[in-house]
Amino acid sequence: MGANLHVRKWGSSLAVRIPKAIAEQWGVSEGSAIDMASHGDRVVLRKKPYDLADLLSKVTDDNLHPEQDTGKPQGREQW
Repeated sequence: MGANLHVRKWGSSLAVRIPKAIAEQWGVSEGSAIDMASHGDRVVLRKKPYDLADLLSKVTDDNLHPEQDTGKPQGREQW
């Protein structure tokens, strides 16, 4: 999927909007982390992969939820 976009000023930076259809296809929304790289005359955007250590560092006693019972095994689960 392609789109013709225009660069706009955003504060002292420049910005390009991600069209809704592409954002939905990527699964990104406002606040999503994105990596950007420059390759010659190309700019490549990609969803930033999750960093497990970073995510776990944000777990506290205040936001840790209790263990959840998911019911009886439905197949050949090992627990």
